[in-house]
Amino acid sequence: MNDPLPRVAVALPARDEAACLPVCLAALDQAAGRFGGAVTIVVVANNCADATSRVLADTQLRHATLRPRAVTLLPRFRHAGWARRLAFDAAADALSADTDVLMSSDADTCVAPDWITRTVAYLDSGMDAVAGRALTRRDDRRALGHEAMRRLNLLGRYYTALDWLRADASPDPYDPWPRHFYEGGASIALTLQTYRRIGGAPTPALAEDRALFAAVRAAGGRVRHPLDVRVFTSSRLNGRAPGGMADAFARWITQDLTAPLHETYAVPAALDPIGATADDQLSFLTLPDAVARARAMIRARRLRPPPQVEPILLPPLGMDNLDTVPHQASQPLDGLVA
Repeated sequence: MNDPLPRVAVALPARDEAACLPVCLAALDQAAGRFGGAVTIVVVANNCADATSRVLADTQLRHATLRPRAVTLLPRFRHAGWARRLAFDAAADALSADTDVLMSSDADTCVAPDWITRTVAYLDSGMDAVAGRALTRRDDRRALGHEAMRRLNLLGRYYTALDWLRADASPDPYDPWPRHFYEGGASIALTLQTYRRIGGAPTPALAEDRALFAAVRAAGGRVRHPLDVRVFTSSRLNGRAPGGMADAFARWITQDLTAPLHETYAVPAALDPIGATADDQLSFLTLPDAVARARAMIRARRLRPPPQVEPILLPPLGMDNLDTVPHQASQPLDGLVA
């Protein structure tokens, strides 16, 4: 008899997202239908000045239950950290069992149809949290213009190469290759038990998503970064969170070719950014050479010879009372196996 499916609740913070929410919610509803279990989508609209609340009131879902809420955050709490924390806490209220699943995404993001199903499978396999892979929509990148698309694609190739090099340098038996190293709010999942263990979502003004995964690891949790848990996010340049991805996109496509790229370093500093210096920082002018070097390192590592196995010396088989044999010589293992 199959175990019952866990309940799933999706936390979705939203601020002035009337234009994006219909497509976002339709994708989540489709994923809920593919999953087949109970799914609740909790949208916390915070400090909205557009038609977000009306869009939520008019939305009818086929497979998931929609629970919209509206809040007004005080100025010092008006940032991504508290917006996601409130959405997470409201979604957690829809769950009860330790194995129930708490997920989160962004309002400008469309999850893949198998997003919930694949995420739950990883959690069922013993993971405590899952960081999904966020991809930008090709049409969005194309709309930014040829040069912007070239730059974003170049960054994508470099970051993918770095993922391989990082995984090869520090293999994790619980998070093996193929994997990525992205930890963003577009695709977060953890069990309800893990959420309670870390005391709820951290609330820094920036990088609240990375802070959550760091808290899971600090509590002894296992985080999986699979390539097949995917979401597709926008490449918009006017975001809702200062210092978020929209600001990064805007900076990348407008900055001078020789200007340093934010938190983007050449190998080997890229593999250990804590020790990186300004001299290690790349620009769009030097990035193509960095991509070529990273790819050359990958080819070299893939072609390296396998480690040599040291022969193990064992006594001959089939003898009793080996301790009493006065002159028992050892033989190589290879000589004992046909």
